[in-house]
Amino acid sequence: MRLLVAAATVFELELLQQFLEQQFQKVREHHYCRNHLEIYICITGIGMMQATFRLTEAITAFNPHFCLQAGIAGAFSRHLPLTELVIVQEEVMGDLGVEDNGRFRDVFDIELMSANEKPFINKKLINTFSDFPLKLNLPFVSALTINTVSGTEATIRSREEHYDCAVESMEGAAFHYVCLQKNIPFLQVRSISNYVEPRDKSKWKIKEAIERLNKWMIANIPE
Repeated sequence: MRLLVAAATVFELELLQQFLEQQFQKVREHHYCRNHLEIYICITGIGMMQATFRLTEAITAFNPHFCLQAGIAGAFSRHLPLTELVIVQEEVMGDLGVEDNGRFRDVFDIELMSANEKPFINKKLINTFSDFPLKLNLPFVSALTINTVSGTEATIRSREEHYDCAVESMEGAAFHYVCLQKNIPFLQVRSISNYVEPRDKSKWKIKEAIERLNKWMIANIPE
């Protein structure tokens, strides 16, 4: 089995990569093998544009059977504790559109794209696959992907009212889009590092969120 693991930054996969260096044979940079399992680490960079390009490149070169995206996320929902792990089942593009007299309207609202244009289903990029090599022992949520992280009360309120998603990231929709277009089974797992609110880094738990995320991945690596 060939498993591609993607993250925006090196830091989000640092502990996993240390584990692979110790427990797997290193084939080449970012490529590891043990028995019948091959794992390739894809660091996509920040944002949808970089993620789309680097994921497409990696998938073309590695030809994976399954793709996993792992990373941190901000939570709109206060029902999700910090460092909680979630599986993103559906993604929405949160800031691709226009401002129309003080109101945000996305590309589907203004009919530049059809809400059901493949691979979208009612504006959403939904993970419709069911055959997973990893344990699905985490809650499923909806997510918003944005180019500019929500940081003002007005922006947060607008995005909550428009999309009603539980979490936000900067790469998730790109991952869903590429995997759906390539018809490759996939899973997006996020660890909650902060709440979506006016920026206050003193409240964030990035280190703890990454550590918990990596421990889950290491524990769930297929045999």
